[in-house]
Parts: sequence; structure tokens; C-alpha cells
Amino acid sequence: MTTFTYGPAEVFVVSFRGELPDDAVLGALVDLTDAETVRVLDLLLISRAEDGTVNVREVDDVTRTGTSGSVALEARGLAANDDVDQVADTLAPGTSAAIVVIEQLWAKDLAERFADSEGQLLWSARVPAPELNDLAASAHIG
Repeated sequence: MTTFTYGPAEVFVVSFRGELPDDAVLGALVDLTDAETVRVLDLLLISRAEDGTVNVREVDDVTRTGTSGSVALEARGLAANDDVDQVADTLAPGTSAAIVVIEQLWAKDLAERFADSEGQLLWSARVPAPELNDLAASAHIG
């Protein structure tokens, strides 16, 4: 029986104004981790100051302000320097971005069963929520 250390993961790159994501975003990561839906593998925050200076912070853990819940990062270092440089180049002064590597725990067992059956993943795609909702609306679905 195949046992993977990690299941499928996704990399999210999200921009926002200011230096930190909203507490609701951090809270969602805590909630999803507590529910064992995902595991946060790596998280970097990249900020461009008004004077153009870029600051990169590796986050050791994610904590929701005002609560005791936190998310320990399981595989710091997965986001590469090239990723950081590419994201930093796109940031306007006064904005930031987060690179978040999230393991999809719900899909780990399925990936192991595919491997046991000698199945090979031919392709995988993730459609961002805004695009899927627009597509469904234009097709009069839902």
C-alpha cells in the first residue's frame, strides 16, 4: 500500500493592501487546519513599501488575533526564491502578497489509491472561485 508523506498541494499567491492579510483569512487557515481539511506547508509574506523597498517575511506559524488557535507550517522553504522575486516584481508600493502552499489532506488518500492502482495523473486543474461562479452564472447553472 502506497503511503505519501504529503498529498496534493496548491500554491496560492494573493495580493492585498497593507502588510498583513485580514484576520478573517488567517482565521480561515486556522479553521481549515483544525478541521484537518488542509495542512499549511509554507507561507511567505512579501511587502513593497511606499519607497519601493521590498520586505520578505517567512512566517513560522499562523495565528488568528484574539484566539488561541494557530497553524504550524509543516514544510517551510517550499516557496522558492524565484517565486518570491516574481511576486515582488508585480507589487505596487503600499501593497503586499502572500505565497501560501496548502496541502489538500482530503485528496491524500485518493492519490495513494491512484498510485496503488498504477494510475497516473494526466492533468489537474483548479478553477478559481470567481471564475467558476461567473461561468456557472453565464451558463444559467445554480
